[in-house]
Amino acid sequence: MPHGVEAQQGRVKKRIALPIAMLAAWSAPALAHGDHVEARASPWSMWQFSPEILIGIAIAGAIYWRGSRNGQVAERWRDAAFYGGLFALFLALISPIEEVADHIFAIHQIEHMLLRTIAPMLLFLSRPQAAVVRGLPPGVSRFFAGRGWLREIVDFLRIPAIATILFLSASYFWMYPRWHDMAILDEPIHYMWHISLLVTGLIFFSVVFDRRPAPQGAGLGARIAMVVTAALGNIILGSFLTFKTMPLYSAYLELGHMWHVSMLSDEQTGGLVMWIPGTMMFAVSAVIVIHRWASEEARVDDRRTRTGRGGTVTKTSNGAMAFGLSLFSVLMLLLAVAVVAVIDHPHDRQRDFGMAGEIPG
Repeated sequence: MPHGVEAQQGRVKKRIALPIAMLAAWSAPALAHGDHVEARASPWSMWQFSPEILIGIAIAGAIYWRGSRNGQVAERWRDAAFYGGLFALFLALISPIEEVADHIFAIHQIEHMLLRTIAPMLLFLSRPQAAVVRGLPPGVSRFFAGRGWLREIVDFLRIPAIATILFLSASYFWMYPRWHDMAILDEPIHYMWHISLLVTGLIFFSVVFDRRPAPQGAGLGARIAMVVTAALGNIILGSFLTFKTMPLYSAYLELGHMWHVSMLSDEQTGGLVMWIPGTMMFAVSAVIVIHRWASEEARVDDRRTRTGRGGTVTKTSNGAMAFGLSLFSVLMLLLAVAVVAVIDHPHDRQRDFGMAGEIPG
């Protein structure tokens, strides 16, 4: 077998094996390269107990609980989705994921997927707006439900194009090596990083999962365009990190890189996390959006039929759902194949996965 083909197969095997090895290492003692983590016996001991975050999550849960009880919400799955979103925030910011993320790039991408995508998805999948407004004190709820300056700012940020640009910009900005390393090493900047990811994620998914149809909410085409654009952004950035041949980030070495994994392997695994499971979150979002849209149109059609006005909405909604799902699936497949074909060619420079800690000068 030609040497180039063997090297290519070796790289593929390492990419598949590395995530499994890193998950297995999670339960093993944390072996650090730096002084900052050498004293830690195990990742399971690395909890980040932040009172302000715990109190914030508890207050959000209490407000929603009070509002949902007052409104007598019958759909229990909405409660599960909302509290699931809060639990995702707990995992990202309180559990050992938060501490280990400062020493392993791939775990950092899991943390950001929880913070930027999974938590906002679940929170707004629950359609929490009415329950939250009812759960707030009367004076505060009137402020948020009114038409003041705050509402105007929120409405502007929720324009589909603006929300999508903010969502992608927050991710790409912090992946630039200079800003990424600075945020890892500076705690206040790190907080700004997390806040920007969470806020832009909340804005993005508040538009995608808005229960109001057009013109009050975004149209179906705009929502699908938002999801496809976000997925494309994930694919481009994730595939770049997966197939690059030199490490980019040095801060993990300064804090103590864990598990004796080379920085190149770590960053490539982080790219896979962003590329595959991260992109799948947007595919799930697209399916939910199309299903909801079709269900709403079918409900409107049924009401028209019962009132004797008739309608042809159901056929349109079924066709739109089938076409949208097919188009999205094919597009995601073509994008993934195209990226692999362009980037992962057999003449890639053979940078060994064992070059732990080499940072380009």
